[in-house]
Amino acid sequence: MKLEQVQHLLPEMAQLIASLIGLPRALKLIETWGGTTFPISKNQRRQGQIRYEALAEVVGVDAANILTRHFGGEVLAIPRCAAALRAMRNQQIRDSFDTLTRHHPASHAVHQLARQYQITERQVWSILKTATDRTAGDQQGLLF
Repeated sequence: MKLEQVQHLLPEMAQLIASLIGLPRALKLIETWGGTTFPISKNQRRQGQIRYEALAEVVGVDAANILTRHFGGEVLAIPRCAAALRAMRNQQIRDSFDTLTRHHPASHAVHQLARQYQITERQVWSILKTATDRTAGDQQGLLF
């Protein structure tokens, strides 16, 4: 699953940032500073240049220029985008589970996924059950 598939789960600010600098760069910004505020400088004083350089290091010079033109002088609240990132992670877990269970028992796959994603085995089972329930509901609708 790609972020484009869960873009509707992104907060408005994240969608605005993505429309300005592109989704990959927006995701990099969110991964680096999500859940914090970042003062976007006008790049005129030394402190502003330091902030600009920090921003450019994360998103690149072109994207930093775009963000500076659009948000210069404002404090940008960078969202965490937890719902979208969680949906992506959960789909990756489902895909990995399907791959692992081709050669290993389900309990082994769940143990590996729990360690890989640093969540409990119970959470992995819950994620897998949610997918199963949704699939069963979709298939049940086809029968009636």
